[in-house]
Amino acid sequence: MIASPARILSALKSIHFDYLGRLFAFAFRRYPILYGAMAIYIVSVILEVLAMNAFIPLSEIASGRAVSENNVVIFLLSALSLKISSKYIFLAYTIIFALRVVTQILAERILLNITINRMPAEVMSRGLRNIVQYYHINAIEKQSAGHLITLTGEEVHRAASIIATSIRFVSTAILIVLYYSTIVIFSPTTGVGILAFLVVSALSTYGVFRTVHRLGILTMESSRSVTSILVDALNGVRSVRAFGAENYVLTKFEQDVFPHKKRLFTIEFVNLLGKLFPMLLLVVTFGFFILIGTQVSKTAFDYAFAVTLLIFLLRFFLAVGDAANVFLKIVSDAKAAEDITDVIDEAKAQKQTLLLEAANGILQEPIRTITVQDLNFSYLPDCPILRNLSLSFERGLTYAIVGESGAGKSTLLDIILRFQEPTKGQVLLNDTSLETLNIHELRKDVVLLGQETMIFNDTVRHNITYGATASEDDIQTAARIACVEDVITTMTAGYETLLQYRGTNLSGGQRQRIGIARALVRKPDVLILDESMSALDPITKETVIENILAEYRNKIVIFVSHDPAIREKVDVVIELRNVAGLLADETQVLIHKNLVENIIPS
Repeated sequence: MIASPARILSALKSIHFDYLGRLFAFAFRRYPILYGAMAIYIVSVILEVLAMNAFIPLSEIASGRAVSENNVVIFLLSALSLKISSKYIFLAYTIIFALRVVTQILAERILLNITINRMPAEVMSRGLRNIVQYYHINAIEKQSAGHLITLTGEEVHRAASIIATSIRFVSTAILIVLYYSTIVIFSPTTGVGILAFLVVSALSTYGVFRTVHRLGILTMESSRSVTSILVDALNGVRSVRAFGAENYVLTKFEQDVFPHKKRLFTIEFVNLLGKLFPMLLLVVTFGFFILIGTQVSKTAFDYAFAVTLLIFLLRFFLAVGDAANVFLKIVSDAKAAEDITDVIDEAKAQKQTLLLEAANGILQEPIRTITVQDLNFSYLPDCPILRNLSLSFERGLTYAIVGESGAGKSTLLDIILRFQEPTKGQVLLNDTSLETLNIHELRKDVVLLGQETMIFNDTVRHNITYGATASEDDIQTAARIACVEDVITTMTAGYETLLQYRGTNLSGGQRQRIGIARALVRKPDVLILDESMSALDPITKETVIENILAEYRNKIVIFVSHDPAIREKVDVVIELRNVAGLLADETQVLIHKNLVENIIPS
């Protein structure tokens, strides 16, 4: 199907050139040496055309015709006072083309070092930093594992390749113009025919252009899906086997991976076809032209002229094929540019999360109180989780938060840690609003430990410190309080023992105790334990609770648990009730004070 120029321009707008512009701006701003690479590329292609111009006087000499004095190679030989002969012309060709190869190698060396080595590393690092530090917890949890992995892996390399291919595209476009100009000078009739051929080809590739762009988007989506299935299967291999779901997982993976690979093959084949088909068509057409010419010509056929023209046409259409291939690659990878520019945009990431660096307040003293004032929150409209919630936590007291599922226990903790933002109300630390405090400083003073302890493929020591600066005495004290010191000392290398990914060489209780030690070694002003002892046996659990209460008697300790042993040991029990089951005038919270043995509504 031949499309009108208007339809082609309309389709071009769908490539998201604004994202490409942002990607190029980032790359050239961070790596100005790319300008040098582009300049060397341009010099390199000029040298190629200059070298190929040597074939024109060679063909003239072979045909017995006078050598054109306006040929650039002849001009150079004359300037050097060298004899105009086949020997020196060929020598000039050899030297100039050697310089072409050297400059291309130099440009490629610079370009590949940036786009394969330095730029992907920086983008991956920046993207991970933005995701970890700034992206809202909801935004992260809504994405599949495959999406986040490809976003900081495969898509980074796709985006970097756009920079490399675009620079090559610019130099190739210049090469095409120079070759075409040479062909027009050498054979004007051929130049007109080429121009007509290119116009018709451009208009007829509209369908190919749209197909490649669509396949590029589908490929990104299927890559994320395949990666997600793979990651989920590996992380949940115990569950897969326990439920006999091996065939289900494998079938699901095969249903996604084969179409994904088929799309990749289709894109590569179309790119190859776009690169080689014009040259194939040229060879066939030119061969047919020579065959007819030798039959109908009354004079001797000028083979030297024909061969020289064929050489120029082969190089010209090879460059056209390269340009088409590069352009199709940019089209197919354009979606990656959109995703990557979003993830490396720190300002946008911070704005999305509302965790602005402008909030740089730092508490000058330890946290004495946490005050929750008229807090409201809902994940969905008209479906509140917290409603006009008011309560407080004071230093020197221990708390247990209890309540049925959906009452808002975890949501309240998320708001205190600013993983979520309330729809109404506020939280104060020492009468200072959370919104004015630096979020990273806040999380040094308030530590939340959940039920699922993540164990990393690292030493026991690093699993406990996990980024915190701690002395040997601090590490051992945290391990002792968490009742995991005896376990560590029996390990082969003690604190230097390498733990397996997800702690598969530990029991559930051992993993939780290392997690508790990880929280304790940070010495926070507020320690929050959300069902963090569910895998501990009763005796060990009681010992850990008593150790924590003794060590943190002058701080704020909050347990989220239904365990009667914890409820009996804390000073205050906060019972959250589900908003959906309450009347408008009923309070969502009941405060049970073990110290005074009564129930006081908030």
